[in-house]
Amino acid sequence: MELGIVGDVRDALERLVERLSPRTLPSVADDLARYRALDEQQLLEQAGPLLDRKGPGIHPALALGVVGAVFGSDAFYTVDGGSTALWAYAVLPPTQPSSYHSILELGMLGTGIPSAIGSKLGAPERDVVCVTGDGAAGFNIMEMQTAARERLAITTVVMAEGSWTLEEVNELDLYGQTFGTDQGDIRWDIVAQGLGCHGEFVERMEDLEPALRRAKDHARPSLVCVRSDHEANLSIPTAITSRFFEVYSGPNEPADETTTPL
Repeated sequence: MELGIVGDVRDALERLVERLSPRTLPSVADDLARYRALDEQQLLEQAGPLLDRKGPGIHPALALGVVGAVFGSDAFYTVDGGSTALWAYAVLPPTQPSSYHSILELGMLGTGIPSAIGSKLGAPERDVVCVTGDGAAGFNIMEMQTAARERLAITTVVMAEGSWTLEEVNELDLYGQTFGTDQGDIRWDIVAQGLGCHGEFVERMEDLEPALRRAKDHARPSLVCVRSDHEANLSIPTAITSRFFEVYSGPNEPADETTTPL
């Protein structure tokens, strides 16, 4: 049932407040605590299989967990890439308002580093972290030189499995083969060093946290190149991919608990 009301905004709102004031409304604080508990439960359910993983290489989700632990909830996060954006959506910690800038809802690539620069210019006192896939990093990697020139202490973390991983699944589904997806081994840290930034290369999980802390404490822009595992990056839980399809195709039916490629 709908009711159209024509009236002065101030007068109408004041009268609505008068009518609603005697009512007992749910506590916002109680609701917030309940939703946070549900969110934490969902994250733990998704993280279970990842935490038990014994395979070789660095799982991007586990790497992003370390990023979140090092930089915390007070940082700005700018997220770029395909699979990387999906893992980040599920793993990075909740932030302050207007502090999580992701391409997920918009669908473009390459804005992560420029967004990090803009965030640092807008809030120079806060940590700013760009998390990006290697394909997306290639669009605007030269902006790391802008960050160096402007002496902006941002940290860029590149998940470098050496492939346009998200495109592999699409191409296999549509054409039965892949083409143009293999990037090879690119040392994004060396590229960053050539642009005047601090660079770190990480191949083992135990080396990631120290590298991130050095980048965090560096007075100039830094880039950490993480050699993430290609096969791990291909297998994203259905609960996470549902978010992707919901954004682009509308709400989905509840996902089952199986793990499937995107």
